[in-house]
Amino acid sequence: MPEIKLPAIETEIRVAKEMTAGNKIIYTVIKVSILKDEEGYIMGSWITPLAMLIIEPGRQYALSITGEKMPLEMILELAPSLKSVVDKARGIHKIKVT
Repeated sequence: MPEIKLPAIETEIRVAKEMTAGNKIIYTVIKVSILKDEEGYIMGSWITPLAMLIIEPGRQYALSITGEKMPLEMILELAPSLKSVVDKARGIHKIKVT
């Protein structure tokens, strides 16, 4: 009986391009999944939205894609690259000391 090989699924958490709505900037955190065959050819892909980081004057907060509030720390765990966005919104500037 021939061996059956299942396709591999590769996933990555990404931050989509920012969107502006009035005085708010919205960052969407998405999960990108790619289905590959045994030779590495892409058979399919899909994107799943996970959460949003919303920055407005004097305030930053996160929402799960279902609309529930989520701790800011949780979205930063999903997408560490957003830490610099939050720091910038809070006016935190790091000074390199040599």
